[in-house]
Amino acid sequence: MRKFATLSLTGGSCALSCSYCSSHYISSMEGVMSVDEFEKTIRKMNARGVKGFLVSGGFDKEGSLHVRKYLPVMRKLKNELGVIFNVHPGVQGKDVVEEMSDAIDIVDFEFTFTEAEIKEKGLKRSPEDYVQMLELLTSLGPKYVVPHVMVGLPNDDPSLAIKEASSFHPYMINILVMIPTKGTASERYEMPKVEKVMEMVRLSSTLNRTSLGCMRPFPLKKELDARAMEYVDRIANPHPSLRDKMEIYDACCSLPEEFLDEFRAKS
Repeated sequence: MRKFATLSLTGGSCALSCSYCSSHYISSMEGVMSVDEFEKTIRKMNARGVKGFLVSGGFDKEGSLHVRKYLPVMRKLKNELGVIFNVHPGVQGKDVVEEMSDAIDIVDFEFTFTEAEIKEKGLKRSPEDYVQMLELLTSLGPKYVVPHVMVGLPNDDPSLAIKEASSFHPYMINILVMIPTKGTASERYEMPKVEKVMEMVRLSSTLNRTSLGCMRPFPLKKELDARAMEYVDRIANPHPSLRDKMEIYDACCSLPEEFLDEFRAKS
């Protein structure tokens, strides 16, 4: 049994149709649709050795995960079991952000800052909504906030998002790389170029602590991961050829140092 698990609060359902996902990626997560099911699943997995949980799921048309009703049980389980919650909440109001502050350890926030990315997600939002949410998170939310910036979307300039996110001094910035995914609109998109991704990695690393996230095309991994090692703190699911050069942890790459020892993988 792994030490870190991924759960979807909506199963494989999502109201958005992001060009690079269309519910493809959340469909592989374990679905926990009700609060009772969520609590039972956490307890069952924790009894088998799971200590951390990435809580995600499909968003509504406004880019929000309906997470509020789960927060009381997250808070209870954190206090009772000592488990760690890392949540993808999307955009939330101030009251929910404040409720999250003592129920969640880490927020992974998809920082959708450009009009091009908003279009790719089909969102009913503006870039200003995401700036306001990041401001709320870093001022009123959980201790650790990790904006995620997507690289490789057509007609997009992710450097704008990296610079804006860095101005809030978050714990870390996570760089994702668009995967042209079969069965989605992105299937016809050009594979991102390693050099373009590295431009963004280098920029981010000069402004903020940076990680290379789990979403990146496998054909790019060997070169990209090797080159990125000089600039990033962490790489999620590194290319197999590099694993003997790294410390390996069974956890989300956003996990803060204070928790890492519990998730160190056995050699």
